Amino acid sequence: MKIVQISSLGCPSCIIMNNILNKLKKDYSFDYEEYDFDFDDIKKFNVGKILPVFIFYKNDIEITRLCGEHKIQEFIELIEGENK
Repeated sequence: MKIVQISSLGCPSCIIMNNILNKLKKDYSFDYEEYDFDFDDIKKFNVGKILPVFIFYKNDIEITRLCGEHKIQEFIELIEGENK
């Protein structure tokens, strides 16, 4: 599984979600890419106005995305569900 995160330095929700992602990185194995909404070319991801955005891929195919703040359990269910 791969998770792509699109966030912004000045985004309070992004800061909160970074803490969750850091915990997930310690507890689970997945590929991870991060893009900055303000500086990187993110047009290919079709991101709206709600940040952060987490795009989940399996075999390079998008399976789902989460926008805004979410509980860690939602991430765990997605990660564990795809690793079965």
